[in-house]
Amino acid sequence: MTHESVPRAETPHELLAAVRELTRKVRAAQRGSWFPLLVFATITLLAIPVYRYAPYLDLFDTCRSRPGHTVCRQPNPTQLAYWTVALMLAYAAIAGFYVRQSRRRGVGTTIRPYVVIGIALAILMAAVSIWMALDPLLPIPVDPFSTDPVEIEVGPRVWLTNALASPTVVIGLALLVLAWVERHWALLAYSLGYLAVVVIMGGQVIHSTSQWWFLPHLLVPAVVLLLGAAAFALFRPAVEVEA
Repeated sequence: MTHESVPRAETPHELLAAVRELTRKVRAAQRGSWFPLLVFATITLLAIPVYRYAPYLDLFDTCRSRPGHTVCRQPNPTQLAYWTVALMLAYAAIAGFYVRQSRRRGVGTTIRPYVVIGIALAILMAAVSIWMALDPLLPIPVDPFSTDPVEIEVGPRVWLTNALASPTVVIGLALLVLAWVERHWALLAYSLGYLAVVVIMGGQVIHSTSQWWFLPHLLVPAVVLLLGAAAFALFRPAVEVEA
């Protein structure tokens, strides 16, 4: 009489390890961090001609003029319109990319929360910018043409409001959400670094008579985003998910 060995059933620990490994593979397959970074870098670079050549539309009556000189209290509303539309289109492109990727790899996508929150942040940016134009938080100088330095105390409320009105900061906040959605620690670290860069850049006052004075505020974030896109694309793992 012969005895055949019967395969032993997997232990609970082995099953748990298998589930965790499958979960890791699925999350890796769902990731596509390089593409949002590339899209955001593109719209940031495309903003340069808008900042330089778009005519100023004084929709909120913030400009004061004298012969040969005009001072406007708020950024050009054309720039705000550009960023609002560009961010909306960016999230539409990102959503389409993740849907196509999920179909190609045969896994679901969790990009919807990121796209929804990103669009909400873009709308909030526009609303805060308009509110700041109609009801400025900082005092308006009596003589807008004065070159004398004015000491203004900027509190947390002003700092937070200005941050929410900044397109580059809003992009960084959305990247934090993407890192949470993808459970991507490397993207989280990158997003925090990017936010630190744009916040520091936003706090820099550039004294220049050049019409290209804004370039550092756009080129630096764009370069950081391009480098991030290249790094995440270069080091993304080859993903295979078995059913």
